[in-house]
Amino acid sequence: MRTSPAARPVAALAAVVLVAALATACDDLGQDKAEPAPVAPATASAAAGAGTAGAAAGKAKTVQLGKTVYKGGLKFDVATASYQPGENGDFKVVVDTTVTNTFKTSAVRDWPDFALDIAGTPVRGDYGTAVPPTPSASNRLPLTFTGHSEPGHPFAFDGTSLVLGDAAEAQAVLPLGTGGREAADLKPLDLTLPGAGLTSGRLTLTLKTAQLRADFGDGAPGGLQRGQRALFVVYDMKGNVGPAGMAVAGEVLRLKLPNGQEVGPSRAPIEAIYPDHPLYQDQVAWFVFSGATDGDYTLTVTDAPSAPGAAVFHATGLKASGPLG
Repeated sequence: MRTSPAARPVAALAAVVLVAALATACDDLGQDKAEPAPVAPATASAAAGAGTAGAAAGKAKTVQLGKTVYKGGLKFDVATASYQPGENGDFKVVVDTTVTNTFKTSAVRDWPDFALDIAGTPVRGDYGTAVPPTPSASNRLPLTFTGHSEPGHPFAFDGTSLVLGDAAEAQAVLPLGTGGREAADLKPLDLTLPGAGLTSGRLTLTLKTAQLRADFGDGAPGGLQRGQRALFVVYDMKGNVGPAGMAVAGEVLRLKLPNGQEVGPSRAPIEAIYPDHPLYQDQVAWFVFSGATDGDYTLTVTDAPSAPGAAVFHATGLKASGPLG
C-alpha cells in the first residue's frame, strides 16, 4: 500500500517519536546493564574491606614454646602452638604437647580441663580420644581449640594463655605470647631425703621419694585448690614384730608444717605386719594442706608408746610452682 504525499510528514514524525522512544528504552536498559560502572567504587571498597578483614584475621602462624607445665600428676612438655584462620572470624589453634605420667606405679585416669584464656575469655580444648599414659610412660598429645573472633578483635598469641585445670582448682598457666595471665607451672618440688630411715619402736620407714606438689593431691575429686600443697611420700615399711603381729594405718604418720601446724595424712596405707611378712615396699602417703610456705617440713612415724622417729625436709621456692594464697 502506498502512502500519500500528505501522509508522509505524519509518518516521518511517528518514526522520529518511535526511534526516540526506543533510544530512551535502550538507554534505561543500558543504564541497568551498566550499573556496575557507577557502583564500581563501592565494589572496590567492599573488596578492600574483605582484604582488611583477611589481614585482621591474620595468616597461619606457629610459635615455638619449649615450656613445661604440670597438672593432675601429668607433665606436659609444650613444644609449639599453631594458629589457623578460617572463614567469618572462625579460627583453630593446635597446641602440640608430649605428656608424661610422673608416677612410677600410680595410674592417672582423668585429663585435667584444657582451655585457652584469650584476654579473659576461655576457649575449651579437645584432646580427642586419647587417654592418659601409663605410669612413667609418655605420649604425644595435640590439643585443639576452636573459636571465633569478632570484627576488629583478631586472635593473637599475645594476651593468650594455655590453662590446665578447672577454675576452682590450682591451675597451671602458660602464656603463649607476651601478656596474658601470670605463669604458674605447678612443678613438683623434690625434697632432699635424709640419710637414715625413720624408726619408732617396732616400725622403720625408709624414704624413697618426697615431693611437695601443687598439681595433684591424693587423687580426691576436685584436686588441689588454689594455694594448697600436698606432700607426696613413697617409702618402704618394715616391722620388727612378734607372732601376734601389728596393724599399721595412717594415724602413725604426722606432718608438721613450717608454721607449726600438724596434719595427718589424707591418704595412707593400711597393712598388717607379721613375722613372715615384715616388709611392705613402695607404700604411698599423701598430706594435703593449706598455709604452705618455705621452711622445714617434719615427717614423723610413731609406734606408741615409743618416741617418734622424724625426718626433716627443708623446702624453698614453693612460690615458683604456683600461688601460695
